[in-house]
Amino acid sequence: MNHRLPLNQSDVRAGRSGGGPMQMLRRIFRPRTLDFETASWEIFYLIFRPKRVYKNLYYHKQTKNKWARDDPSFFILLNVLLLISALGWGLAYQPGIVRIIRLMFYMVLVDFLLLGLIIAAVFYFTIRKFLTKKGDQFSQGALEYAYCFDVHCNGFLIVWLLLYVLQFVLLPVLTKDNWLALFVGNTLYAFSTCYYFLVTFYGYSSLPFLEHTEFILLPIPIIIVFYIASLFGFNVVQHMVEFYFGK
Repeated sequence: MNHRLPLNQSDVRAGRSGGGPMQMLRRIFRPRTLDFETASWEIFYLIFRPKRVYKNLYYHKQTKNKWARDDPSFFILLNVLLLISALGWGLAYQPGIVRIIRLMFYMVLVDFLLLGLIIAAVFYFTIRKFLTKKGDQFSQGALEYAYCFDVHCNGFLIVWLLLYVLQFVLLPVLTKDNWLALFVGNTLYAFSTCYYFLVTFYGYSSLPFLEHTEFILLPIPIIIVFYIASLFGFNVVQHMVEFYFGK
């Protein structure tokens, strides 16, 4: 069975010509080189079958000599989705152009981008130090920081779906002062966070030069413990609303 995601001719040409931040930047301003079809398939599979996205990794490495994406289409689509959802939050709960822009700035540039760059850096240095196979001929310098950020983007997709979209739809119910609202809201946060680490685990366990990647799953039982404790009276959604909107 062929598990590869769709590839177009621009992907092959990009792989032959090398990669890097400058190429990514150039492709943003060359719409014809962007492969939004493959990026859309990636979004679908990351939600329903995240392992399948990473089954394409070895082929990607062989054709493009890098693990990270060289096509910014997925990053662009994810940012567009975040901007649209942030706009919806702003229109509903932060009336006023300045407040809406400030909320969009915070949700996209801080919650997603800045936090993602920090998380990617933590994984990059930690994994290179502790989870890289010793003596492996490909281990030195094999892990790319750009790939670490790709993994963050992949994991953040479910966070967007559950906390930016589904939570927005259910917010009038989730902010009620009853245990069912607390249970559903806290479950959304716990599940999305655990799923983030699961997708992150899939991303790093797919790299052949890493070992003991199961340690990446260690935050999940910790999250579950805090989740169970929160069910005794700590409504995460209400605290989120107070933090973002002061309500």
